[in-house]
Amino acid sequence: MVGVGGRSKGCRTCRRRRVKCDEQKPLCHRCQKGGFECEGYVEFAEFIDETSRLRKRATRRLALPSSCSDSSETGLEAPVPIINFLLNVNPPWSENDIVTAYLFNRVFNWNDDHASPHDAPAWTSILLRQDNETELSTASVRALAMVYFAKINKEHQVMRKGVSYYAHALRTLQAKLHRQDQAMGDDVLVAIICLAIYELITLTQPRAWLSHYQGLARLMLLRGPYRHQSGIAFAMMPTLRSCIAIGYIIERKRCFLEDPAWKTIPWAERGLGSKTPTDLLQDIMCDIPGILQDQSEAALAHPNDPRKEEFRFVFIPRVLSTLEVLYSWRWNWESQFPNSTFITTPIEYTYSGSISLPPSPFKSVIWFQDPHRAVELVVYNAILLILIRALQISGADLDNIQLEGFSDPLLPMQGNRNDIAIEICRMVDYHLHCLRSTGAFMLLFPLNVAYLHLDRESTEARCWLERVIADLADSHGFEVGRSENMLRKPTDVRGGI
Repeated sequence: MVGVGGRSKGCRTCRRRRVKCDEQKPLCHRCQKGGFECEGYVEFAEFIDETSRLRKRATRRLALPSSCSDSSETGLEAPVPIINFLLNVNPPWSENDIVTAYLFNRVFNWNDDHASPHDAPAWTSILLRQDNETELSTASVRALAMVYFAKINKEHQVMRKGVSYYAHALRTLQAKLHRQDQAMGDDVLVAIICLAIYELITLTQPRAWLSHYQGLARLMLLRGPYRHQSGIAFAMMPTLRSCIAIGYIIERKRCFLEDPAWKTIPWAERGLGSKTPTDLLQDIMCDIPGILQDQSEAALAHPNDPRKEEFRFVFIPRVLSTLEVLYSWRWNWESQFPNSTFITTPIEYTYSGSISLPPSPFKSVIWFQDPHRAVELVVYNAILLILIRALQISGADLDNIQLEGFSDPLLPMQGNRNDIAIEICRMVDYHLHCLRSTGAFMLLFPLNVAYLHLDRESTEARCWLERVIADLADSHGFEVGRSENMLRKPTDVRGGI
């Protein structure tokens, strides 16, 4: 992205910071003088048509132990039905076809053997529609697809094309938002999601992705819950609520999604019994920002302010009530999916490009029979950590609600914050082995929460987790995972999450 007139030979850090690199090797002096970690240099290659390799990969998948498959090559890692569908497109494939399919099958699709193509988010089918190059969703999808492909495969020219599409998508989005008849379109929601993920990958500015999440929240609030009862808008609800809730959690500001109307109206025609475990967990997640806002406001009050005790009298029962709802969700989850997890030993694996995760510091890791259960349980643990921390900061006595003995995974009221954070870490192997880049995307928030709750004495686990978070950038493209951790800076000054 640096050096429009030609290829930048600077180190990764200087290119990301958009400053001139002195190109000293193995580490540039500018980074060392500025106190930045030099991330080394990248050699760029020309864009290569992936069609032949795509066809070969459509006919074979290599099996890994347990419940997932993997490959030693970099390519389109997707369930065979999806690839067969893509191969029906009339050859030769265009560059747009390849990068969009690459994005769809790595980021917007489950890769677990037990998942069907229908397990992909329903709204992502729009990613394959490229019939109108001026349409907003198409421009935003191509921007995201180009930069993701370029980041993973180190394709500088493709990256420049992605930047161009991004600028076009932003202009088109701005124009639509100024027209009331177009601003409420579902394609605007798709575009903003894609542009937010674009920023998670490129990190052009440290919090640009958060600005997109905030814009998404304002637009969704204006649309109202009735617009999300059917179609793409309903299918997007899990993605929308997750992104918006995370944005509000980071800002520690109350979220409009805690309103009961947003937890009922979109499902009213189907009946509330149609809600999935993910939907019910997100109902709880949407209450977390309000808890954090109240906690922050109380922390700013004078220590001798008599209203502090009054606040504790109301706040602690409220958080305990939310915790009880979360525990109830977990017990129901355990009853509904009794055989969804099992314990296995860590698996050593490497990615192409000599990028590998460090050896696991854990004797055992948690594996899943279903990718949905994996995402639900890791998010549950992240929410649990935030609630326990809020209670501890407010002075609640938690000793009386901790059960003796441990299950694996932990059941409600088992383990302290460090134990729960370790459990999140022990789920990483499954997410990155079986769900790959989809799993990496799902881990961004929980891993940042886990890092903040690990004991300082857990040195080995902390070092391992730092390298895993960096790998989310190196191997999976999410640059936000490397140095701009989502939760650390905005929360440390106010007591942490």
